[in-house]
Amino acid sequence: MPFFGAGKRNRDAVRAENAAYRRDKDIWEQNEKERKEAYDFEKDKYESQVQHQEDNIRFQERDLIQQYDNAVERQDYEYQTAERAYDKSLDQAATQRKFNVMAEAAAVMEQNAKKRDDLLGVMFDESDTLLEYGYATTGLKVDKQNKLVAANFEESKINTKYIGDVGAFELDRRKSRSESQVETQKAIIEGMKAAGSIRARGGTGRSAAKGVLAVMAESGALRATIANGLMYAEQSVDLNIAQLKDMLILDQTMVIAARDAANNEYDLKSSKADASLGLDKMKIAASRTSIKERDAIVRKNILLSRQQADLNALAQIMMQPERLPELTNPAEYYAEYDDPETEDYVEMLLRPMVADFPKYVKSPKPQRERDYVGSLGRENVAMSNFGDVLKIGGMVAGGIGAFGGAAAAAGGSFMSAGTAASWTAAGTGLSSLGNQFSYSPTRY
Repeated sequence: MPFFGAGKRNRDAVRAENAAYRRDKDIWEQNEKERKEAYDFEKDKYESQVQHQEDNIRFQERDLIQQYDNAVERQDYEYQTAERAYDKSLDQAATQRKFNVMAEAAAVMEQNAKKRDDLLGVMFDESDTLLEYGYATTGLKVDKQNKLVAANFEESKINTKYIGDVGAFELDRRKSRSESQVETQKAIIEGMKAAGSIRARGGTGRSAAKGVLAVMAESGALRATIANGLMYAEQSVDLNIAQLKDMLILDQTMVIAARDAANNEYDLKSSKADASLGLDKMKIAASRTSIKERDAIVRKNILLSRQQADLNALAQIMMQPERLPELTNPAEYYAEYDDPETEDYVEMLLRPMVADFPKYVKSPKPQRERDYVGSLGRENVAMSNFGDVLKIGGMVAGGIGAFGGAAAAAGGSFMSAGTAASWTAAGTGLSSLGNQFSYSPTRY
């Protein structure tokens, strides 16, 4: 800072105050312009937000009305659709029940045909059984009769043959007896002839008697031989007749066995045929009973199936539709919130309280006389000059003290170190005091 420049500094302060005033005025004008623009922007933004809020509320109100109209239309559509579905389910159920009637009739007809075919099959089986039984029993009777006739014929044949054979042997017996009698008679006659010849020759005595005895003995021996031959012939005939009797008994036994076999075979086969016929009749009766019971079960099942099909058809019928409760009209429900002054539309929602946007307030404008003149202060020229003199003296004393201190440090004898320090302290004090006097601006 130059010495003795207080007047100049006062003039510089005046220029600086004027420059600051002009600068701050320009800044104030610029800031005020910006503040006014910001205020206008915020005001427009506020008004836009208020209008947007109102538009949004009106949009919500229109949306409520639109939703109400759409809900009413949707409710009407759903009710009409439910009615059409209900009517269609009625038609389908009626059609299904008609079809069930036809299906039941067709099933009954089919069951009638099935029962008729089963009964015809049983009837044919019964006829075949009776025919087979009649054929079998008739054949058994004929076979039995044929076998009995054959046995009788064989018995007659055996008896005839036996009688014939016995008669032949009896004839042989008679023949043998006749031949034996003839031979015996011949032997007797020959003996008598021989004895008569001996007697006729007139022999007497023992020789004649011996001759007669010899002839008689020879005749006796011949008769004995004839008797033996007859006995052997009798025995042979008796033996043959005994054999014939044995054969007759055997043949008769075989004939009786054949009759018994024929009767037993007939009885067995007849019993078997009767048992088979009884079993077949039981089977046929059981078949008829089974057909009847199965027919009853099938007809009952047909009836149950018809009833189940009718129940299913009825179960497919939908519930008769009913209209849903009437929807609440929001224009009527929120009528209490309507502002009577608005006639072009109905207010249904509450409007928020909107405060008025504050008015614009300018910032304080800089005042030259009030705010800037003397704001940098003014110096007392005389005091400032006096302070400058003190500072000069302080500088001189400080310089002497510094020089003396340097010389003392170098070992010189110009000034002692203590004296140099005293000069330095005095210089510092004068400089400080000079500063207090040299620059002390005062606002006035």
